[in-house]
Amino acid sequence: MKKIMRLSNNVSLVLCATSIGGLIFTNIFFLALRSVIINKGEVENFINNFSIPVALVYILFGLFHLSAIFTLILQLYFFKRDNFLRSFLFFTGITSLLMLFGDFALSSDISKEYIFGLPDEFNILFFSQALHFIFYILMLMLLIFTRQKTIQKEDVIKDESIFINTQYIGILSGISGLVLVTVFSLFYSTFYPLQTWALKAGVIIISIIAVIPYSLIVFYWLVIKTREKISEWYDEKQYQDLIKSSLISLIVSILFLLIIFILQYAFKNFELLDLIWFPLYFFFVLLLFSATTLFFIKKDILYFKK
Repeated sequence: MKKIMRLSNNVSLVLCATSIGGLIFTNIFFLALRSVIINKGEVENFINNFSIPVALVYILFGLFHLSAIFTLILQLYFFKRDNFLRSFLFFTGITSLLMLFGDFALSSDISKEYIFGLPDEFNILFFSQALHFIFYILMLMLLIFTRQKTIQKEDVIKDESIFINTQYIGILSGISGLVLVTVFSLFYSTFYPLQTWALKAGVIIISIIAVIPYSLIVFYWLVIKTREKISEWYDEKQYQDLIKSSLISLIVSILFLLIIFILQYAFKNFELLDLIWFPLYFFFVLLLFSATTLFFIKKDILYFKK
């Protein structure tokens, strides 16, 4: 297991360093493309000249993401102490991987819409590049730290680290879902009006992207637990934490739905809530449940340390 860890870490480290160079190249390309569009240059020729190098760089990005996610899964299993950085990188890594496909879609739209002026898709594209950059830099730091650290497996009861890391990722998914759905809906219904079908499609895509990391970590946790009976999945303390979190989430989520219900009656023309109430409710409950569960876990850990 240690050999696989070291090999995976080294491969990801090389791919990460190379991908950072590739990311600099793609950003220069997108900035140059933006400049060509603004100056009304030969956009098609410019795109054709760089299409193959950019495609090769994005293949490199894909390989790095897959390698990095595999390395993170190994680390989540091997290092038995919860670590927020690994959870954050797992979340951003999955999101960044999904955004690679989004980059292709945005680039395709830009190549079709430039004749009407500077496409707004550039804003989303550069946001995506920023997300890639954050993931690459933090992943590089983790890989260097892990490479220098003496790898020793740690033991805790009932795979507590996976349980805690799942709550971290649940919090990140909940926050990102609430923020992205709210910002997207308000922006595109106020400053940049969209047709209803486009707004619905955007909300659905954003919601899927935000929830996939949490779905994958829960699936990973279930795979680990398949060797145990359901009654053995949690220890007594974890059961108590889950029960308390579930009760709080139930009560507060009912109040949340009541507020939405009142808003729909108070503002009859506020049709936006009809389109986004379920994603908001889902991500709010996910955030609340994960946050309260993590709070009770950390509270118990501090208590026992005393």
